[in-house]
Amino acid sequence: MLTKSWIRPALRTAAFLLALLVAVQGVGHLMMPTSNRHLSGYTAGGVLGEKNNTVDVLVMGDSNTAQGISPMEWYHARGVTGYAYGEGWLSIYNIYYRLLQIFKEQSPKVVVVSADTVYSRRGGDTYTAAAVREISGEVFPLVRFHDEWKNMHLTEYFKENDYTWRDVNKGFAPITDVSANMYNAQVWNYMNAEGAKAEYVPAQMKWYLRRIRDLCRKHGAEMMMIAVPACTSWNYSRSLGAAELAVELGVPYVDYNLREENPIGIDWRVDTPDGGNHLNVLGAQKLTDALGEYLTAHYALEDHRGQPGYEEWDEDSARYQEAKQEIWGCARQEADHQLQVLAENG
Repeated sequence: MLTKSWIRPALRTAAFLLALLVAVQGVGHLMMPTSNRHLSGYTAGGVLGEKNNTVDVLVMGDSNTAQGISPMEWYHARGVTGYAYGEGWLSIYNIYYRLLQIFKEQSPKVVVVSADTVYSRRGGDTYTAAAVREISGEVFPLVRFHDEWKNMHLTEYFKENDYTWRDVNKGFAPITDVSANMYNAQVWNYMNAEGAKAEYVPAQMKWYLRRIRDLCRKHGAEMMMIAVPACTSWNYSRSLGAAELAVELGVPYVDYNLREENPIGIDWRVDTPDGGNHLNVLGAQKLTDALGEYLTAHYALEDHRGQPGYEEWDEDSARYQEAKQEIWGCARQEADHQLQVLAENG
């Protein structure tokens, strides 16, 4: 009697929880955008619209990645296909689950992980709270897309997903603004090594990084880490922490904030739209060129220009170069004006 009285309530509870889980997952999938154009922040979701197995370099990161790396520059100069999967506040946890989806359609030779994501957590969050928030959002679509109902018409709930949209910029978000409001001696000294110690990285973050590395290896991709120039959110302690992680993982690491090792020439007076938090197109050009040189020097990446199956990439490259002249020109003009104002003000 004692056994029966325990089993029945337990079975009812289990059945209820299972039904609740199915309902939550079902509603969550209904809330997912029907187009990959709106599946992620910026235009990260466009990678799902690319022809299968055509992306050789996949860069995963936050807003610094989206605004700082322009893969079409690689294709124009070297024929290397790449995509900048950047989304605001993207974390290591997000990256792991997004890679699970991307690897179903793409077979990148190199996966570049932005070290910014190692320390990514929204204001006020503890590392544990950030982990719970991000992982639950990936496992349960309802958590991640709970606000989508505001943007969807009733008929959209019954449409089939259309993930064929492609981004000509391959995830890059070109910003032409020039703002050096925070330009001062402290900005130039943000990588001061004096007294710096490696910044703490929680165990759960390291565990997911190992999962990312192992996932890459499973799919025949090599993983590397980089630090995108960002003078307001990066420092020498974080660089040391990322370097230690890279050694533990056995993957290459390049910090483009270190002038002595990587003199790419970022000028915080004009290469930023917001005082050093992100890069504008002028700074992105410098970072993209430097990373492109590193990739082609260290990995066997093929030149796909003119090859059968890459006609869309050739077309996108032509459209990108046509638009670039005006976009970069506006930024250069604004930068020249900014430098003139700074010179006049001493």
